[in-house]
Amino acid sequence: MFDPDRFISWMADQGSGTLRALIRDASWASGCESRPVTQWLSRIEALGAVTIDWHGGQWNTNPCEITDLPGNTQTAVLTGARPANLDFYREHGAAAMPQQPEESQLPLPATVWLQYTEHTRLHEFAAAVSATVIPCAAELSARSLSPFTPGPATAPPARDSVAEWLDPLTGRFRSADLTRGRPVPGLYRYTLFGRQDRYALLLEPPRQAAPGHQRTFAPPAEQTWHNVDRRAGIHHVLRPSAFPLRWKADQSTGHLRRSALGRLTVDRRAPLPLPQERTAVLCTGLASLRTADAEHYDGVPFHIADRIARTLHRSLETA
Repeated sequence: MFDPDRFISWMADQGSGTLRALIRDASWASGCESRPVTQWLSRIEALGAVTIDWHGGQWNTNPCEITDLPGNTQTAVLTGARPANLDFYREHGAAAMPQQPEESQLPLPATVWLQYTEHTRLHEFAAAVSATVIPCAAELSARSLSPFTPGPATAPPARDSVAEWLDPLTGRFRSADLTRGRPVPGLYRYTLFGRQDRYALLLEPPRQAAPGHQRTFAPPAEQTWHNVDRRAGIHHVLRPSAFPLRWKADQSTGHLRRSALGRLTVDRRAPLPLPQERTAVLCTGLASLRTADAEHYDGVPFHIADRIARTLHRSLETA
């Protein structure tokens, strides 16, 4: 049976490597094909164990750190790649909770929490497990989020590329023909070398009013293409109110306030980009709970949920 904690420990020992070899080794260890393994790697990247350069084909593990959860909980969570022995953490007073695997999905590594009353206890535990103590990583990550802006312009896809355009009304990609006329602005998915999906934003230049309201017959300004992460591109082209993010306060909260904890729900047609997802995950150390049409992040303070929505130019509905 595949042991995700043991595999994370092996990755910590390796430190870095090529993505192709990592997928091969994880497929061998789990007995699964490359597709579910790739999905699993994406999940542990969101958990903060590893950073993956999907286009460059490289990966490296993140350092083992222990950090406070948001709020005055006196609870810390272990993040990054770490040794596999869960009993070792329990012997040092921590709680190690295996995350329940979703149907047909590979299991995720356990979440390790430490409750403490004195900071000396936190530092003693960190020394025992060779971790670094850092301030609340969820708060630091939320403050570091910045609104999305398109990157430098890039060459357009080849005109004979098999391309699809994201319909902002449905959140689904549909076939697009780049060989006819002026393409519709928006997010495009196309293949590179016939096998690798790439994503690009096609943007119209900002319109400028003619001086004195005179009619002009200048040709339309040139459109520009920009490489983009799929998830960030989706949020950029959607209307703020389309597939809104939703935040619901925990029952124990009682009323809405900045530090109130709750559940952040995201439509799976517009999943969170990695920086925003890592921020939400750091609030508990738990991966999102996936349902057929949404992903749910528990224990997210209202101000962090609001920050995530604002940096994506999206609406946040509250309940």
